[in-house]
Formats: sequence, C-alpha cells, structure tokens
Amino acid sequence: IGFFGFQLNLYSQNIASARDQGEGAIVTISGVVTNGAELGDIRYVEDATAALAVYDPEVMSSVNRGDSITVTGVLVDYNGLLEVQPVNDLINHGSGYEINPQIITPNLIGENTESELVSIENVEFENAGQVFSVGTHNFGSGGQSGMIYIKAGSSLENTLIPSCPVRITAISSQ
Repeated sequence: IGFFGFQLNLYSQNIASARDQGEGAIVTISGVVTNGAELGDIRYVEDATAALAVYDPEVMSSVNRGDSITVTGVLVDYNGLLEVQPVNDLINHGSGYEINPQIITPNLIGENTESELVSIENVEFENAGQVFSVGTHNFGSGGQSGMIYIKAGSSLENTLIPSCPVRITAISSQ
C-alpha cells in the first residue's frame, strides 16, 4: 500500500505457525475461505500448511467461500476450537479461489486437521435409511469410526441417510 512515497508491506505468517503461537497471540494470516453463511458467522481460512476458524459477525459476514483474505486478530480457544476472535483487520483480495479437500481417514480427524476442508471415502452411516436430524451421526470407513455433526438448518437436515457407501466432504472440527 503506497502512502506519500512509502511502501507498506503487509506480512502474514502461514497458518500452521500462527496456530503454534497459542491463545492470546495476535496473528496475521492469509488464505482461502472454505465456507460461507451456511455455517453462520464463522468462516474457515486455509492455506497450504493448516487452517483456522475466524469468528467476528460484524466483519466476517461479508466474506464468502472462495474469497482470498488476509486477517489479523487474537487467537482464542472457543470450546476446544482454536479461532481468531475478534478480527482487528480484514483485507479481501478477491473471490473465485478454491481449496481442494484433503482425503483423510476417520482416525485423522483431530487437532492436526482442525478447521481444514477434508473428505473421507467409502463412508457408511450406522443409522443408514433413517433421516438426518440435528446432532451427531456415527459412521465407519475402512474399519475406522468417525462422527459428523448436522447443524440446525443444514441442507442435510431431514434428508435420508444414505444406505450405500458415500464420500463426505466437511470441515474438520471439535
């Protein structure tokens, strides 16, 4: 950003390094947003190293899936989820960017994939043939087990739970 002949360079750190700083640290990260308003006011931002949740209803409501952003804020632990809150500064570099989900197994869901866009292949739900309700649903894949959470208002709510193996893509969370 130029100002009277001076050049100001905005420096961000990779998200993995930001996560390592822990609660209370002020961090600046850049990445691509992997969700939109379907999850409410929270947005997940991912780069090649990791991902972080960003929560600030006043600032993040204008950010959409596929936006490339740089955000500065404070790291907090919210019910076990590391997130940036509040946001002190946001720069939206534009839209149309894409993050491909990382293919993982259920045993890899956890701190190392927290806030990342992930996919699991050959998922079979325990309550197949019933209807998705708000709450948790257990599944298996490759002899490993996992759990998904269906949020109120989700497009999956009140739909039939598949009775054949499927691929699920979601954001890994607590």
